[in-house]
Order: sequence, then structure tokens, then C-alpha cells
Amino acid sequence: MANITGQITVNNKVILEVDADPSAAAGTEATMGSLACFDSGSAGSVYIKVGAADTAWSQIDTPENGDWKLNGNTLGANASIGSLDDFDQLFIRNNIELMRTVGSTAAAQALLIGLNATLGGRLQIGSITSGAELFKQALSPGATEVIKVSRMHRSTTIGAVSATFDIAIPSDYNANVMSNAVVLQTGGATGSVGDGASYIRTVHARNLAGTVTILGGVQTDFTYEIANPLNYTLGVSGGNVRGTATGAAGRNLSWGIYSEILMIAG
Repeated sequence: MANITGQITVNNKVILEVDADPSAAAGTEATMGSLACFDSGSAGSVYIKVGAADTAWSQIDTPENGDWKLNGNTLGANASIGSLDDFDQLFIRNNIELMRTVGSTAAAQALLIGLNATLGGRLQIGSITSGAELFKQALSPGATEVIKVSRMHRSTTIGAVSATFDIAIPSDYNANVMSNAVVLQTGGATGSVGDGASYIRTVHARNLAGTVTILGGVQTDFTYEIANPLNYTLGVSGGNVRGTATGAAGRNLSWGIYSEILMIAG
């Protein structure tokens, strides 16, 4: 228990000098809003009384070498800056948000960088959720917006079935979509574990009022397949360019899809 070694009272609030942490053991009696100062001999600490209990003191500074200094810091192992609760962390300059960390789970984490970071930012890095925006850049000169977005998908096929991957195109945008697919065989009665395939497909797509149209057909940039016929194609589904991965009889396949979408709106 801390001993009071000095005391000043101002409007029923006290400023105490104590010889130990006032929140430890039985605590130190004082009215809420009071302050306690503790000098350990090597560092000074200040506490504020935040509740009725004698132990309800909260430290409002941190010991030397634990605080974050504006003119630089000496960092030891596992030093960090951040929050202990589940809220976005913001970085601002001139009261304008420049960067934001979002997401408290592995499936939703992202780093948003640039003006209006709350709206997706000029640069976005995240998330590991299949199909979500992984990397995003935006340029808005005047009324014309140019966006480059990367998306990744993952799925499996067992036998001669298909899996689909939707690549969103915003309404009233024109887009160049380059979609890369890579395939790994993980099991099955035909072929061997480790067999694979690769594809690159490119299209020009236009979304008018929520409906996507592919103009000029699908360009086949690259195809490598194992013996059984597989396929990866691009088509449309509502407001999306849709990738379709088709497996083969007797093969258990894992598909990874990486798509880069360059879009412009006027």
C-alpha cells in the first residue's frame, strides 16, 4: 500500500505525493479526479483517480523508455506502437487523415494510405479474404477517376466440375482485366500429385448501369495444361467479369487466381 508523503487540496480534489503505486495492494484513498505523483528514484509517474475504490487509479504517463517521444526513440526488442482495443488506428496531418489501419481479424486486416482513407484510400494493402481487394491504387484528376485493383481467389475442384470467381467492375467504368490462374493437383485417381496448369486471360470490359459486357472477346495470352483437358475462361455475370475454372475427371485440384483490373470512369 502506498503511503502519502505530501498532500495539497484544491476544490475537494487532492494532489498527493506517494511512495508507491497508489493502485497496488489496498490502494490509496482519494476523491475521483485527484492526482497522485510517485517518484521511484529512477522514473516519475502520475496517476488519476478514476473510480470510487481505493485501487481505482489509472497511470496517465508511462515510465521513462516506455513512452513515445516526438524527437525519436530508442527501441528494444518487441517495441510497438498501436492500440490495445478494437478500433481503427488513424494517422493525420493538418487534421487530414492520411493513413488508417483497419480490421481486427486475419481475414479483414488492411492498411489504407492516402487522402480519404476511410473511403478506401489512394493505396490499399489487404485483405487475405478470397476475392477481396488486395492492392488498390487510385488517381482522381478532375472528374475522371483511374483505379487499379488486384484481387486474389482460391478454390478447389474435384473431378470434371467448375468453380467460378467474380471480379467486380463498378457501374459506368471501363476496365482492362488480366486474370492469371495457376492449378495444383492435390489428389485423385488420374495423374499425379504435383501436376499443374497455368493460364493468362485478358479482356476489355464495360459496365453500363450494372451490366458488364466484354468487348472484343477474350484474349488468350498463355496456356499450359497437364494431359487431361482443363480450362480457365473469362465471361460475365451481372456487374462482374466471371472467371470459370474447369477441372478434369479423376483429379483433385487447387486453383489460385490473381487478377489485375485497371479501370477508368468519366
